[in-house]
Amino acid sequence: MTKSHLKIAAIVILYLCATLQFIRFYTVSTVFYLNLPAYLSGHERLPFQERILPIFFLKLFYGSGFLGRFANHTKGAFTPERAGLFVISFVSLIVAGIFAQLLYKRLTRLGSLQFLVFPAFLFAAMWSYTIHVEANFSYPYDFLSLAFFTAGVYFIYTRQFLYLVIVMFLGTLNRETTLFLIGIYILDAASTNLSSPTGSIRDRFSFTSVPWLRVTLLLFVWCSIKWTLAHIFAHNDASENYVRLGENVGRLTPRLWPALLNVCGFLLPAILLFSRGIYPLRFRNYLWILPVWFATAFYTGVIVETRIYGELCALTAIGLVLIAERNVETNVVACALDDVRSEPVTLKDAA
Repeated sequence: MTKSHLKIAAIVILYLCATLQFIRFYTVSTVFYLNLPAYLSGHERLPFQERILPIFFLKLFYGSGFLGRFANHTKGAFTPERAGLFVISFVSLIVAGIFAQLLYKRLTRLGSLQFLVFPAFLFAAMWSYTIHVEANFSYPYDFLSLAFFTAGVYFIYTRQFLYLVIVMFLGTLNRETTLFLIGIYILDAASTNLSSPTGSIRDRFSFTSVPWLRVTLLLFVWCSIKWTLAHIFAHNDASENYVRLGENVGRLTPRLWPALLNVCGFLLPAILLFSRGIYPLRFRNYLWILPVWFATAFYTGVIVETRIYGELCALTAIGLVLIAERNVETNVVACALDDVRSEPVTLKDAA
């Protein structure tokens, strides 16, 4: 094994330890919002009960005598009450980080800052899911949703439609935010004139090039699952499943501005300010999903609970690294040109 391989192995171990430390803190510091027995039996409140995918994993976990006995003799994050959330969150965050790294490799030209992708991703996730004053809650589907969404964006960019359909099916069983993947798929397919980043929006998108039959299939998958789940759990308590426009207008007070701006650890607002530095342009165009996302969150979500934007952590981290990478390349080229211009001209050079 070469020195470079040893360095990569050391970095991977370091990042695994960082992920473990974060998930341990997340598990013990947040308030688990669901009534777990009610959730596992299908009687939890709406809309939480409709996010059913974690139930299959949690039932496997709590049905395992070995894991149950093991958890009974541990403290901290891996207790009988927290162990299921701990395992799902830890594995999901690793999967999301892997897809974030794979997507960056597809986007970058030189890969000079590849070791910054996961730390930036972890930073964004830490702030989005744990560093809260208001509504510091945890749910079993949160990091699963982050993993599915990141994988979905990767399959959109790499044009692997079959895998995207699989992600849509499984991811929608987990959380309804997979709907935004359809929007990103449309933006990706409509991206044209990629060599002219300063052109108008009309010049940069051509919606006649969108494969609308495939879009219809994705919508059919999403709607079928949502309608089926709504029918199955139609008699559950819907007291928390309502429009929150009025409440969220009241949350736009200066006191809550720091909480409201904590979108992916305050990084996403910065990304929007410097978005012109994000290349390839096809990836930058994905940012147009944000107005739709924010409007939807304002309509149905608790806007100070910034985990509702958590699926954007990977896109934010990658965008940040791409901006930094481009600035580094620009400065290196500028310094090289300055060095050439400042070199003294000798008589021999003149001859």
